[in-house]
Amino acid sequence: MPTGEADPDDEQAAAGAEEELSETQVDIMEAVLRALAKHGYAGLTTKKVAAEASVSEAGLYYHYDSKDDLVVAFLEWSVRRDSKRLSAAADADPVTRLFALCDALLGDPTDEVDRGINVAVMELLAHAPFNDRFHDLLESYEQRVHETLAGVVREGMEAGVFRADLDPEATAAYLLVTTDGSAGAVMALGMADLGEQVRDRLFAYLRENVLAAGVSAPEEYQ
Repeated sequence: MPTGEADPDDEQAAAGAEEELSETQVDIMEAVLRALAKHGYAGLTTKKVAAEASVSEAGLYYHYDSKDDLVVAFLEWSVRRDSKRLSAAADADPVTRLFALCDALLGDPTDEVDRGINVAVMELLAHAPFNDRFHDLLESYEQRVHETLAGVVREGMEAGVFRADLDPEATAAYLLVTTDGSAGAVMALGMADLGEQVRDRLFAYLRENVLAAGVSAPEEYQ
């Protein structure tokens, strides 16, 4: 993908794909989420997914051919959901958008769907080195988020609201890995105190090391 922010056409296509899912398919995606949380990928079966869904096991096969097809569809659904969440502040100024992006990437542990997706994706990350379909989807998403963050940093530097000596790619990499790690610990392990500490420190890093002199953080992050 090119450097900079995510292509608006890609975001519109993702949103369109989300709208095309039937109510039954969304129910199946949420059933995969719950089944993964209970059984993990190794213990996942179409029978266990059906037990969490409003359709029978035969009904699952009407939409998807195999367990892996179900999981790939779940990953695509999760990525679309996160992409829409991350694009919520797309029209904001660089300062507001960078803080909002980091906030969204940290996730909301009180949102059961958000928490479930994070836990399920962590489980699937362990299998990504051995499954090209999982690997390619997850890597593409991480690269896209990295490029979006780098694009916002670059835009802020050009606007004079971020420090001129920043490395956009390195700064974006730090933010991405920090938020990934924090979300994993908080969502999967319930380490809420650690999560709050990382959240506070991350926003302090943005205020102290990213913003240009004289530029203030959005009020809710001060």
